Amino acid sequence: MRTVALLREALAVARSQPVASVLTIVMVAGMCAAALLTTGRTVAAERAALAHIDAAGTRSVIVRADPSAGLTVAVLDRLRTVEGIEALAGFGPIVDGRNAAVPGAPKVPVRTYYDPRGDLPVVSGSDASSSSPSEVRAVASVAATKALGLYDGTGAVLLDDGRVIVVAGRIDVPAHLTFLDPLVLIGSRIEGDRSAPLALLVVLARTPAEVAAVEQAVRGLLGPVDPEGVTVETSAELASIRAAVSGELGSYGRATVLVILAVAALLVAVNLLGLVAMRRKDFGRRRALGASQVLIVGLVLAQVTLLAAAGAIAGTGVCLLGLVVAGEPVPGVAFTVAVAVAAVLTATLAAVVPAVVAARRDPLHELRVP
Repeated sequence: MRTVALLREALAVARSQPVASVLTIVMVAGMCAAALLTTGRTVAAERAALAHIDAAGTRSVIVRADPSAGLTVAVLDRLRTVEGIEALAGFGPIVDGRNAAVPGAPKVPVRTYYDPRGDLPVVSGSDASSSSPSEVRAVASVAATKALGLYDGTGAVLLDDGRVIVVAGRIDVPAHLTFLDPLVLIGSRIEGDRSAPLALLVVLARTPAEVAAVEQAVRGLLGPVDPEGVTVETSAELASIRAAVSGELGSYGRATVLVILAVAALLVAVNLLGLVAMRRKDFGRRRALGASQVLIVGLVLAQVTLLAAAGAIAGTGVCLLGLVVAGEPVPGVAFTVAVAVAAVLTATLAAVVPAVVAARRDPLHELRVP
């Protein structure tokens, strides 16, 4: 109840001094707008740049092997428990295939897929493995079914080696495998034949910072392979660029926000000191009527907090609306909320000194001053 009464009194005091209250609201709103228009736009640009870099495969380690290099499915067993690996996929040699019902149809590459973790998302058709010795089942991406002319997403595919496979399901290609699209995969289990050859191994690190360590682990666990027939492609350079971009923009953003908050805090403090000087008789009467110093401090801080909250909401809302209308990048929800909260806290902390000054006024002295 005391808190509610204090807030009600703080609101009444704020209404009784519209000029000072509006000035506080405008300063806090300007603080939020300045942070969002500078650092906020930087954060949005950083997020877009990092998304573009990530789309290029910053976390991928790709191993390509000749058929005679000796890279086999057994490597997946060794890699599946390595710390720092998020996804793992092995692919056998490519065999071209075409729509069995359309002679002369365009061909697409067909790969045997070895899945140690179940990372490949099957959208329709729950089983890509053979359901009988005479039938080989596969899954395909949307791009692959269009290239094959399988407009309903299913159908028979004739391979160059004479086999006929049945596309019985569709997959969503993960981002780190989009370079393989159009993608037709014949599912196979590692337990079936660990000596089966691999032509391609794709390893996805959990974070860009772990790419170098994952690359070293992959190189060390490839097994007895012919080094001349195996190439390892890594995105370590892209990961370094990503870290540099994130670090530089992040440092600039933090410094800018700190400067904005410091300037705004100074302006709020000066404004409140002037307000306290003008209201010294009011504070003197409250003290003479029995108000404690703690109550006076709480009243000033509550008033500033309410006004700062109103300014933060107004400044953030107007700024975001302007960015959307102008087609500019908009910072995320977390950053926007953090700026608003930081603005309110900064204004409240800036009001501590003026609040203490108001609370320490001598009531007898203030009441005698004309």
